[in-house]
Amino acid sequence: MKKLTLLLTPFIFILGLNAQEINQGSTFHQYSKPGAPIDMRYTTQKVDLNETSDVNISLSTTVTKGSVSVLITLDENLKSLKSFDNNLSFEIKPGVQDFLIDLQVKSEKQGLYYIRLLTKVHKEYGSKLRSFAVPVYIGQESAIKSKSISSSMKALGSGENISVSKAIETIQILKEK
Repeated sequence: MKKLTLLLTPFIFILGLNAQEINQGSTFHQYSKPGAPIDMRYTTQKVDLNETSDVNISLSTTVTKGSVSVLITLDENLKSLKSFDNNLSFEIKPGVQDFLIDLQVKSEKQGLYYIRLLTKVHKEYGSKLRSFAVPVYIGQESAIKSKSISSSMKALGSGENISVSKAIETIQILKEK
């Protein structure tokens, strides 16, 4: 038993070093302001400096006709390894209401970065918007937590940081007849 433990310990240690931590999240069954009827799931990998993080985003809608457009922006120091169209459009068809976005990103600086999505659902009676932020962790976690707040982050009175995303607001002035 001791020999088996001695033989397996280095192997398990090496596996642990090579394992990458997965970060995942979802907006399904979460409170959201009224807006586009669209939800998101994501998975990202927590990686070290200059390592590739695979980012998999799945958008789902309950709308059965129309289209979904997505504007994607990356934080300043987060670089995409493959070229991608940052203004995507998907056609909603019966039975096709899930849309996948796969990215590969990396950074030379450690920190917490965001991939921001501004989604717009176009349907028969108008368009609705909803924004999302997908976190990507690069580097050692202790250094990430002590990161200073950038212009894209704001601190609440409770000390909690929130991500600030782009939004589009439409104001219509009604005239009396």
